[in-house]
Amino acid sequence: MNYTIGRGDLDGIVVFLAVAEEHGFRAAARRLGITPSAVSQAIRAFEGRIGVTLLARTTRSVGLTEAGERLLLQVRPAAQQLLHGIESARSLGHSVTGLLRISVPKASVPLLTERFVAGFLVAHPHLQLEFVGDDRLVDIVAEGCDAGVRPRSFVHADMVAVPLTSEEPQVVVASPALLARYGRPTLPEDIQNIPCITFRQAGIVLDEWEFNISGERHSIHVRGPLILDDAGACVHAAEQGVGLFRLPRSIVARQIHAGTLEVILSSYSTNFPGLALYYPSRSTVLPKLRAFVDYVLAHKN
Repeated sequence: MNYTIGRGDLDGIVVFLAVAEEHGFRAAARRLGITPSAVSQAIRAFEGRIGVTLLARTTRSVGLTEAGERLLLQVRPAAQQLLHGIESARSLGHSVTGLLRISVPKASVPLLTERFVAGFLVAHPHLQLEFVGDDRLVDIVAEGCDAGVRPRSFVHADMVAVPLTSEEPQVVVASPALLARYGRPTLPEDIQNIPCITFRQAGIVLDEWEFNISGERHSIHVRGPLILDDAGACVHAAEQGVGLFRLPRSIVARQIHAGTLEVILSSYSTNFPGLALYYPSRSTVLPKLRAFVDYVLAHKN
């Protein structure tokens, strides 16, 4: 059966339920805030559309026909479920509950988890937070996410952006074993003689690394044995001595501290603009996202 429910059908169901539950047109009219004649017209139109009499009318009472009783039996639970659904949706507009989905670059998930997750979830115990790890430049609305996290320079101008991390050096790192094998480069062009790990983002291999040379940005073309589209896997490969890798320093702070990776050419580093939390519009912000934004602003430093 191919049947499209129109607005008139929904209105008819609402009026029918009111008459059936109130056992009369006048009582139904008071409940709905309309006139008895409007109730009568709505019922007649509804019965005409579905082709069956639903209410048995006399001058003294209103009762249900067999068709009306069947309709009431089926429609009342559905109407209650619909109202519950509306109330459930409405509750998200007034309280910090539900699921908050945020698209995040995979390599940044540990950093964000460490800085923001524990305290935020303690403050909002009825909320569920999901970081969707994805290195693609995704459409967060199409992906079903409430917000996204990306480098500030990647956020479109029509988005609301909230800074998450400060500007920091974009560093080249290497394992001690790799440096022992090839030597420590002293100039940016030296890396052309050392294997490099390149990152593929949105289908593009990022094989041009920028360096600050005498106050100006210069690009060095790099090459190597491995191309990956997962920054975390690139870091792991760098620790194994596969090649050099370039990324924001905060992502590999633990590896640098542990000694599994070393920073090279630090005096030539360019700056990474930092991460931003972004979302489509202030007018559509639900309390769950507003709560996360407020928490970030209070704890980002």
